[in-house]
Amino acid sequence: MSAGLINEELQKIDVVRERTGLSFTDARSLLESVNWDVMEALITADRSAQKRIWEVRGMEVVDRVRQLVRKGNATNIRIKTNDRVIIELPVTAGVLGTVLAPKLALLAGAACLLTKCSVEFDQVSSQN
Repeated sequence: MSAGLINEELQKIDVVRERTGLSFTDARSLLESVNWDVMEALITADRSAQKRIWEVRGMEVVDRVRQLVRKGNATNIRIKTNDRVIIELPVTAGVLGTVLAPKLALLAGAACLLTKCSVEFDQVSSQN
């Protein structure tokens, strides 16, 4: 294998890793499965990301749910109007509120559209 070909493959792997968050090994495997076509690899990764299925058993279910809640609590939703924060809450609380009170969530969404609110999502930095 020539150095030029290796360099080209590494560049393609880097592009797929940057855009998908895959590991080096997973990005390489994905590219190999689509004959090193970067665009096709990105489309394939996007399709698989849309339908994530976790196969877990027993106490693994509880651990997985805890991880998802922790990740949701580490991401905040901030609703602003005219650069003034109206409400800021964890994603988990927003999802729970939407499930428990869908009509209220729909009303809030309509109010945001009418008053030109902006919705921001951000990661809370961990204080470990």
